[in-house]
Amino acid sequence: MIKNKYAALLSQLKLREEDESINRDDRVLIIDGLNTFIRSYSVSPALNANGEHVGGISGFLLSIGHAIKTINPTRVVIVFDGKGGSDKRRKLFPDYKAHRKISIRLNRAETCDKEDNQLQQLIRLIDYLEVLPLTVITLDNAEADDIIAYVTNEYFLPKDSHTFIMSSDKDFLQLIQNNIHVWSPTKKKLYYADDVFSEYGVYPWNFSIFRALAGDSSDNIPGARGLAPKTILKRFPRLSEPELMSLDDFFTYTQSLAKDSKVKVYKTVVEDEENIRLYYTIMQLHESLLNASIKLKATSAMEKSSPKLSKIKFHQLLIEDGMSSSIKNPEMWIRDIATKLNQFTD
Repeated sequence: MIKNKYAALLSQLKLREEDESINRDDRVLIIDGLNTFIRSYSVSPALNANGEHVGGISGFLLSIGHAIKTINPTRVVIVFDGKGGSDKRRKLFPDYKAHRKISIRLNRAETCDKEDNQLQQLIRLIDYLEVLPLTVITLDNAEADDIIAYVTNEYFLPKDSHTFIMSSDKDFLQLIQNNIHVWSPTKKKLYYADDVFSEYGVYPWNFSIFRALAGDSSDNIPGARGLAPKTILKRFPRLSEPELMSLDDFFTYTQSLAKDSKVKVYKTVVEDEENIRLYYTIMQLHESLLNASIKLKATSAMEKSSPKLSKIKFHQLLIEDGMSSSIKNPEMWIRDIATKLNQFTD
C-alpha cells in the first residue's frame, strides 16, 4: 500500500520529458524558511563534534534536500520573514500573534540558552544557503506568507509552470490551483484541490472564509463564537460546494439562513460580521498587503540569477562547524541536490 502511494506521488511529480526545453522557472519550489527552520530545530537532536546542538542547520538542509529530491524542481526559493513583517496585521488586529511562543523540544540531555542557540543557528544557516544555487528572500516589513503569495499569484512565472509551496502552515492551502500545490513536510503529503476538500471539507478557494470562521490559535485569531470546523460544514453547506464564494456572498447567504432558521449560530455570525471580516482580511493571501515598493523588491529578487554552487565553501562551513558527520555523505547530498539546480543559475 505504501509503495503504491509513493509510486502515485512520483507519477504526479514527474518532470517534463528531457527533450522539451526547460527553463529556471518551469518548476519552482518555494520554501517557508522560518517554518522549516523552527520545525527542524525543535525535532532534530543532531550534535556537532563539540557536542553542541546543530539540528536547526542540519535538519533544515536535510528537510529541503528531501523536498528537492521528491519534487525535482528547476528552481528553489527560500523566503524568511522580514523585520517588522507582522506590523501591518497587528495594526489591524493588535492581538495578532500575541503571546506566541515557539515550541522547542530539544531531543538531548544538554542544556543551553535556547533563544541564543536558536538565533545563532539561524544566522549561520544563511551562510550555508548563500553558497548553494538557491534564491533567498528576506524583506523588511513583509511576512514570508505575503511574499510567497505574491510570487505565486502576481509575479509573472511562465503560464505552464508549476509552483510547489513547502510549509506546514495551513494558510497556504488557500493558494492551491491547477498549477500551484502545497507540500507538507510534516505529513509528507502533496496537496491538490481535492486533497484540501477531502481533509477539510472545503475547496482551496473557500478556505479563507472557513479559516476566518474557525479561527487560528497559533496566530491568536479567535474566529466566530461557538463555531468548530464540523459545525461550520454542517451549518454552511454551500461553503463545501466547488464554486467560489465571496465574503459578501457568504454574509448574504448567512443572513437568509438567519431569517429562515432558529439555529442560534446564524444570528451569531451575522452579529459578528465585522470581526469575521477582520479575521478574513488578516488570514487571506489573495489580496496582497504588500505595498508597491516591497513588490518591486520581491520582483527584483526573483529576477536575479541564483548563485552558483560552491562545493569548497560548503565543505568548509561543515568543517568549521564540526558538522561533517551531521549530514550523511555530504558529497552525495550536494550531488543529488545542489548540482541539479546549478544548471539553471545562468
